[in-house]
Amino acid sequence: MKKEHPDFKVSNVVFASDFADESKPAFEKALSFAKLWDAKIHLLLVNTPNQFITTKQANERFKKFTKDFSSEKLPVIIYNDVTIEKGIINYSYSIDADLIAMSTHGRKGISHFFNGSISEDLVNHAKRPVLTYKI
Repeated sequence: MKKEHPDFKVSNVVFASDFADESKPAFEKALSFAKLWDAKIHLLLVNTPNQFITTKQANERFKKFTKDFSSEKLPVIIYNDVTIEKGIINYSYSIDADLIAMSTHGRKGISHFFNGSISEDLVNHAKRPVLTYKI
């Protein structure tokens, strides 16, 4: 958390992901965390010009990803933006999310240098708290 939140409450959680199978354990933890707070969790896939997928592909990915988790209908959002980081921040602000959750590879060294870190960028730029789960 970048700043102190004296009345920290969690009602809306944005779980941002590419919804690959490797993110399932992180989503399980985020879902459990949201249930502790009785919070609504929003599944967010940010579509960028460089990593564009069609709505049909995104919906198929969501369906495959969520089939094992819950009988309840979870809101799934495809948000278009210039970068993944900006998309996560902009969508989170648009719904007044209390928390952003996402998985991270936790890369270090040369791998981190070449691949960067969306979660690190979010922690540095988002005004909302960011919760990361290592995959």
